[in-house]
Amino acid sequence: MIEKKTQGHTEIGAGSVISYAPAVQNKLRERIIETAEAKKIPFQRMAASRMTGTDTDAFAYSNGGVASALISLPLRYMHTTVEMVHKDDVENVIRLIYETLLNIKEGETFSYFD
Repeated sequence: MIEKKTQGHTEIGAGSVISYAPAVQNKLRERIIETAEAKKIPFQRMAASRMTGTDTDAFAYSNGGVASALISLPLRYMHTTVEMVHKDDVENVIRLIYETLLNIKEGETFSYFD
């Protein structure tokens, strides 16, 4: 059973989930949100206080730090024989990643110090 008080609330069919977490680079996350809003791609927000529980944590801190973000596909019953996703969410996750990549210009940096 999902405990909304501790795990938050996301809905299948309501769009990609964009995470706020220490491992998520703020400028990159904001670019993703701006892209979603401009292209009218539905998304949801989720907060993680310490770690995301994904490979994003490792990527963000490897090699002196790599600008990382987390776009998740909302699903239920992960790692079971009845794992479920919504077809529209799959398509919108792909579209959000694609459109965001098109918005990143050659040589652009997401460093906090530039």
